Amino acid sequence: MSGNVVDIKVLERSYRVMCPSGQESALREAAEQLDQRMKETRETTKLTNLEQIAIMAALNLCHEWIQERATEAKKITALEDKISLLQATIEKAIGAPKSALTDVKSTSHHSRSDSE
Repeated sequence: MSGNVVDIKVLERSYRVMCPSGQESALREAAEQLDQRMKETRETTKLTNLEQIAIMAALNLCHEWIQERATEAKKITALEDKISLLQATIEKAIGAPKSALTDVKSTSHHSRSDSE
C-alpha cells in the first residue's frame, strides 16, 4: 500500500502523518475536527496537559459516537417494524381477494347445485 506524508496541526502542534493515497483530505478533515474538539475541551475543562485534553476529547467523541449508533439502531428497528407491517398488509391484501373469490365461487357453485 502506498502512502503519502501529510502535515497536520492539532492544538498548535505540527505532526507528520503517513496516510493512504487518496485519503489525504479525509485525514486533514479529521485533524481539523480533532483540533476543534481539543480546543473546546481545553476551554471548557481548563485542562492544560495535552494528554489529558486528548483523552477527554477522545472520550467525548466516543460517547457521542456510541449515542449515535444507538439512535441509528433504534431507527433501523423502527424501519424494520414498518417494513414487517407493510409486508403483512400487502400479504393480507393479496390474500383477501383470493379468499373472497373462493367464497364467491363456492357460494355460486352451491347455488347452482341447489337449483339443479
